[in-house]
Amino acid sequence: MTPPTASPVPSPFRANAEAENSNVSPSRWHRMALGVLAGNPLTADEALEVLQVDNAEILDLLAAAFLVRRHYFGRQVRLYFLMNAKSGLCSEDCGYCSQSRVSKADIPRYDLLSREELMAGARAASERKAKTYCMVLSARRP
Repeated sequence: MTPPTASPVPSPFRANAEAENSNVSPSRWHRMALGVLAGNPLTADEALEVLQVDNAEILDLLAAAFLVRRHYFGRQVRLYFLMNAKSGLCSEDCGYCSQSRVSKADIPRYDLLSREELMAGARAASERKAKTYCMVLSARRP
């Protein structure tokens, strides 16, 4: 007795023509990605769908997103190094921000790091070949 032949599994990285010839249809996320690559931007409703994806579909969505990313950026990764130069202790009362003086978020709270600590962060960013070294802090102005 011969084992049953498995039906082909759609690959999110398959070329559009190959996906169309398959007897298994690509996911809706894959179809959206192919539409974007064909020059059709997502509608507002489609963008909301992406933001509200069910956990069971997250891997399909990520694979489709990678299809678009790979088209525009290849497999290259750019590193950005972010240094939190000051955390919490902000005098503002922005209710949405964990850095705000009114926030009860469990975050580290410290004043502006020393010049030496900030320079050490810059050296670490350079050693890791980061494209950008960004220092952020909680405050109203520079």
